[in-house]
Amino acid sequence: MRYPKAAEPLNAVKVGIAAGAAGTAAMTAAQMAYYKATRSQPSNVPVQVVRRIGSGVLHRDLPPPQGGVDTVLNNAMHWIYGTSWGALFGLAAAGRRPGAGIVFGLVVWGTSLVHLPAMKLAPPVWKQDPETIAPDVGFHLLYGTATAAAYRAMR
Repeated sequence: MRYPKAAEPLNAVKVGIAAGAAGTAAMTAAQMAYYKATRSQPSNVPVQVVRRIGSGVLHRDLPPPQGGVDTVLNNAMHWIYGTSWGALFGLAAAGRRPGAGIVFGLVVWGTSLVHLPAMKLAPPVWKQDPETIAPDVGFHLLYGTATAAAYRAMR
């Protein structure tokens, strides 16, 4: 279906959000399988970001960390972050080029290498061990390629 020029950016954002959700679902499934296979714990960085933004930016006191509440906040932030990046992907229309998903996944991962150390939620990449970096890069490459594939399929 061809949209009028004025509707194309809005449509690209909508399709990007849906594609970002598909990419986030693929990444989440891979993470869950990885954590189960390695008997490791999922990251709680998303809820830490929520807490930092809530207290530092919005000047709101959040309830003390609680298992159930923090799990919901962690998952919500993970999905909001993934779908938001999908909107940007759609807006950039990067899904029309082969290999764009790989580049996109690396951009999302690279961005985390800046903002998470700045928020003191992760060490700088040069202080991380390869065993930590490798799965994280892999998850983001999967996210990027799944988002791009979903975007192409929906366009």
